[in-house]
Amino acid sequence: MTGKIQKGLVYLKNRGIREFTARAAEKLADARFDYNRWVRAQEPSPLEMGYQKSLRIGSMPKIRVMILQQEGEPVRGKAFRRTEETLRRQTYLNAELCDALTTQVSDEDLIVFVRAGDLLPPHALFELARAILDGSSCVYSDEDRYRLAKDGEREKLMLSDPLFKPDFDPDYLRSVPYIGSLFGVKAGILRRAAHILRGAAGMPAAELADPAVYYEMTLLCTELSREHVAHVPKILCHAAGRKEKIVLSQSDAGGKPQDEEAMRRQENQVRDEAFIQVLRRDLSRKGEAGIVERGRGPLCFHIRYLHPESPLVSLVIPNKDHASMLKRCLDSVCSLTTWERLEIIIVENNSSEPETFSFYDTLKEGMYRQLPVRVVRYREKGFHFSAIINEGVREAAGDYVVLMNNDVTVKTPDWIERLLSQCMREKVGAVGPKLLYPDGTVQSAGIVIGIMGFAGSMMVDGKNEDPGYMNRAAAVSRMSAVTAACMMVSREAFWRAGGFSMEFPVALNDVDFCLRLGEAGYHVLFEPTAELYHHESASRGYENSREKSKRFENEKRHFRKKWEKTLKEGDPHYNPNLSLRTCHYEINAGVPKWLICG
Repeated sequence: MTGKIQKGLVYLKNRGIREFTARAAEKLADARFDYNRWVRAQEPSPLEMGYQKSLRIGSMPKIRVMILQQEGEPVRGKAFRRTEETLRRQTYLNAELCDALTTQVSDEDLIVFVRAGDLLPPHALFELARAILDGSSCVYSDEDRYRLAKDGEREKLMLSDPLFKPDFDPDYLRSVPYIGSLFGVKAGILRRAAHILRGAAGMPAAELADPAVYYEMTLLCTELSREHVAHVPKILCHAAGRKEKIVLSQSDAGGKPQDEEAMRRQENQVRDEAFIQVLRRDLSRKGEAGIVERGRGPLCFHIRYLHPESPLVSLVIPNKDHASMLKRCLDSVCSLTTWERLEIIIVENNSSEPETFSFYDTLKEGMYRQLPVRVVRYREKGFHFSAIINEGVREAAGDYVVLMNNDVTVKTPDWIERLLSQCMREKVGAVGPKLLYPDGTVQSAGIVIGIMGFAGSMMVDGKNEDPGYMNRAAAVSRMSAVTAACMMVSREAFWRAGGFSMEFPVALNDVDFCLRLGEAGYHVLFEPTAELYHHESASRGYENSREKSKRFENEKRHFRKKWEKTLKEGDPHYNPNLSLRTCHYEINAGVPKWLICG
């Protein structure tokens, strides 16, 4: 107990009263957390549900619910009736069951798909209808899983495995079919999608029970909506556990059934191949060239986009002293990187060690192991990371620039090809790889705004082979920011966003830059298949001295003030139900947001 008290006092001294209080509140909430109770607490009160029933808003749509039944399920069987019963208890009264898109269905009606056996809480349809009042044509929600447990003579609903999803992200959707069991789309959009996929005959509702067909429909409907897709960050669907259909086949010798695990693997391969074909057709419809691959996680895929151009890429590496570290970085890049159109720009920043200048002398010929290298000098005194980066990008000749710390080394030989695959796409401004510590654990899988009250890297210290929550560490997805320890950026986008801001000399300049990229209309992507090692802060040291800590606190304060609105609204690529005190997509057990973000 004494040790814990001492540890708490050290935390209080180093982090301050606000973070100490938030941490204590989180520990207390975690100890008492009950997910089933948490879900019930999120649901509207009887008074609120009565208000929802009485509310009449002319612009709220007629909802028509299609219950999708898997092949082999009895028509209007037990699973269907269980879902139907939850529909009868809805507070949104302008809704009815529907089994076909007839001519009587208006283009503005909202068609809501739900799978037989899934349960909808009473406010589900009301929330979907309200969400599309902003002009969205599609809508989805968070969900979880349920099972029925015996409680004496009664069955008790037990909830688990919540899926707290980001706001709509077409890149993540092309990696993971995350939209899920409950999906609403305006009838006019659905008609267009069905015509594209099946011609004038349209698409029978029964076909949509096939997961691959459903996935293709969600991809096409969200595209036709021009990404006007609403997300309700509430648990509006309790999904039934799906029984996997195991196809028994006979072995060649003896006629005994195959090992069940082997059959399950075979079924998953068939399922994955169907999804891969969906993604290939999606690329073809959009006129994009790409290679679709299986991802590292379950139901996870990766698209490697192909481009006819082979642009020059400029590596900008800031450096002060630490010649051996810089040499290790360059040796790694030169010996492992497969991309040939590459130049390296070292931005010299007030070095003083003779070994550093001796190493620079070896680069005077402008080459290092067959790659062109230049050393440019940052003339100002002191360390100002933003100014150093801007100086290096000004010197760059490439259309694409990689900002790289001198304590980074290469793991994936074709890492530049993989970053370019994403960065050369329209409206993509910056792409970050997965960064690993030297021991192979994760150092950064993208950055979320609001973590620890400002911003933080995700999946820190996680195992590299772990795909993470909802495959977030294994899937290409949009992020609010990626770290400049290694970041590819379009040079045009870099200057359109104004470069790195002089407001942030040391910390949070990369996050600020990425947020300004977003304001300029660009997307920031995380590309997990490009991996590099980051020997973090090895050259400059950690923010652990009194002077460095004070400077860091000042920059955090300035960041919070500048991006106050963003912090209050929350990161759209995260979820308000997830904790801002951890970096592993864990549920917020009850720590108020104001205690963390101010």
